[in-house]
Amino acid sequence: MNSSTSPAGRLTLFTSSVVGALASLLGAMQSEARAAPLPATLAPAAPFPLVAAASVEREPVAPGIARATYRLLTSAGPLVVSVVTIDPSEPTVRLGTVLARDSVVSKDEPLSSMAHRTGAVAGINGDYFDINGNGAPLGIVVRDGKLERTPTSRIALTVTRRRTVRFETYRFNGTATTGDVSVPITSVNVWPPEGGAALVTPAFGALPAGPDGVTLLDLQPFRDAPDGGQRVRVAAVTSGPPWPASAGLRLAYGPAAQALGRIPDVGDVIALNYALDPPLAGLSAAIGGGPELLRNGTPIDDPASPNYAERDRRIPASAAARFADGTLGLVVVDGRHPATSIGVNRAELIALLRALGAVDAMLFDSGGSATLVARVLGDAGASVVNDPSDGVERPVADGLFAYSDAPLGPPARLVVRPGRIVALPGARIALRARIIDANDHGLGDARGPWRFAPSALVAALGDDDVLVTGERAGASALRLARGGVATDVPLEVIDRAARIVVGPGRANPPPHGSVALRAEAFDAHDRPLAVDGVVRWSATDAAIDPRGRLTVGERDALVTATVPGATVTLTIPVGHHSVALALFDDNHRTGWKLVTAPGGGPGAATVDAGRLRIDYDFTTGERAAYAVNEIALGSVLDLSCAVDGDAGGAALRVTFVDRYGDRATATLVRTIDFSATRRVRVTVPAALAPPIALRNIYVLGTLANPALTTAGSIAIHDCSADVAGSAPKAPPGAQ
Repeated sequence: MNSSTSPAGRLTLFTSSVVGALASLLGAMQSEARAAPLPATLAPAAPFPLVAAASVEREPVAPGIARATYRLLTSAGPLVVSVVTIDPSEPTVRLGTVLARDSVVSKDEPLSSMAHRTGAVAGINGDYFDINGNGAPLGIVVRDGKLERTPTSRIALTVTRRRTVRFETYRFNGTATTGDVSVPITSVNVWPPEGGAALVTPAFGALPAGPDGVTLLDLQPFRDAPDGGQRVRVAAVTSGPPWPASAGLRLAYGPAAQALGRIPDVGDVIALNYALDPPLAGLSAAIGGGPELLRNGTPIDDPASPNYAERDRRIPASAAARFADGTLGLVVVDGRHPATSIGVNRAELIALLRALGAVDAMLFDSGGSATLVARVLGDAGASVVNDPSDGVERPVADGLFAYSDAPLGPPARLVVRPGRIVALPGARIALRARIIDANDHGLGDARGPWRFAPSALVAALGDDDVLVTGERAGASALRLARGGVATDVPLEVIDRAARIVVGPGRANPPPHGSVALRAEAFDAHDRPLAVDGVVRWSATDAAIDPRGRLTVGERDALVTATVPGATVTLTIPVGHHSVALALFDDNHRTGWKLVTAPGGGPGAATVDAGRLRIDYDFTTGERAAYAVNEIALGSVLDLSCAVDGDAGGAALRVTFVDRYGDRATATLVRTIDFSATRRVRVTVPAALAPPIALRNIYVLGTLANPALTTAGSIAIHDCSADVAGSAPKAPPGAQ
């Protein structure tokens, strides 16, 4: 409370601000109601786990666009569900697809970056993509009515020029005819061409260096055919890499297309005929994904997705849904965060979408890619509103975005962050005040003194923008005014927390180092509780200050955080130490098996005298030889092994799997160009959640250029790992 203003003055200013804000507040509430046909409570039917407690926070994003966050405490664990609803019939709403870095092939791009550079107010990650390769989306992309990538057999989301949303599968066919030679066009912006010719548009990006055996034609517009086809003239022919840059249309002939007849030459005219079914005409945007989840309210068991075999695993999930009134819903369920959100399996996701009111739905790329962005009320641009499981945004290939063409207007009301306060007595809450117009556009920070009616729930609110809650429990709408506009902030002070969580996850300070710990508390409805200034910290074998900064010594620290109603104690590992791994002892000897790619290839995986020997043979088309045997490693940071090389030039890799079944490969040796014994080390990818298991060790011939066509043998032995935490104390009397 500003000390320079008398109580009477505060009440007078408060009353005048209320009159000016009521109309705009009512309009914002009506806008939210139109754009958010979402239930006030969420309790999906089985097989969704039983919901013991739930809460929801909702707010508008722009006219016709709103967002909501559901927090559910279920019998399986907590869940956080983030939803953006979009009314395509709202005249000021536009929907569109965005390619990472505006290219089919790229290094990919975070979703928030795509939103910022295109001015989107909301968006969701799109299709599966070649994450370890050229970064291209795997399915259809229609952008601004243009086909930028041909479809797969999986379901896609379509936005029509009539502002409707539908889910459907597409087929593509086409021909390129020169004289009496007709060649099928099998794809657009797929490289290298497969089974026929491929159209390459400027949206593809830079062509890769290979492969040999492809002929590329640069095309110039000639004229459109009466039947709707297109006639082009060949301007240049390139018979092998490097490929010249071009801003025009090109046609790539692979070996299969070349076998059908003479390749057109410079000056030849080609009749191009290609089409989508359903037709491209009338489409504004389309984006691939899949599988299909719901059709006319009925669950669909659709095997057409890259992760169908993992449908029973709980993962972070990203989906699009259509509600009965035509509203589009963008839904992300967080996962891989045991303390806050555990994720959903396929059947649970379908039950959740039906409970939200969806009648049709499909999955987008999920896991670490699952990301939702939206403009938080009061902000100028969109930001990430869920908690991606990697801890940071994963760059993705494409996304579906919503834009608002609603005009900018004068100040209409105040927005305060946080928009709802649930706190323990005496908690400190940093407030931020923004001004928005009647169309929910952010106009900047609200400045000046705070004005509010006295309340027993507020002990203080001054120029430092920190609200301190009172000592009594209770609930009310707190009317706050600043900068000539006002708003109501729901404020609830409760006596006790239901649970408390300490982060960051996997904190691991070095010896004599420090780390800032934070405590998150939740009430009986699993709503986040403001507890800053209320948490009581204590530590064993370390020192911790009242703000949670932990300073450690040589040993692991035991930390306790307490708030009224809840206490948690956890071990913070200090530094790391090396442990020997018994990967090739007698207990694991018989578990090692050989698997080749392609399957059934020659070779062997044998264990003898503590050594794993992998015999490989790449002379007959085999690309990789895997020694497979899943072995638990625990909370390891890296893996180190001795390798007896054969100087054959192959690569040596390992595959790790984490507690959620997610896999990641890492390269121990890129080129085995040595024949002596060499110790090699690889870091366990940070995105994997411990405990970690080793799934396989394999020899790979395709990292070499050209790929290897030789045979050889390597051995791996004496493996160890670095583990977080101080080394165990030796027992008394040990040497």
